[in-house]
Amino acid sequence: MANNWGGKRENQTGRPKGSVKPEGARKQRQLRAYDDEWELLKKFDKLIKRGQKEACENFIAEIEAKSAL
Repeated sequence: MANNWGGKRENQTGRPKGSVKPEGARKQRQLRAYDDEWELLKKFDKLIKRGQKEACENFIAEIEAKSAL
């Protein structure tokens, strides 16, 4: 009596070719935050991943300049 656990399954060959950017995949990080902080982080994350990286960098520089006063 053989079982079918593990191994390659039919019609599941992994990620489609070209689904990973040439730079590679983003590193996975771990972060602790309260729920309200996490909501802010998720919004910021969406901006970065949608191509607004430069705007995010400018925003961070602006906030850091204010906190240095």
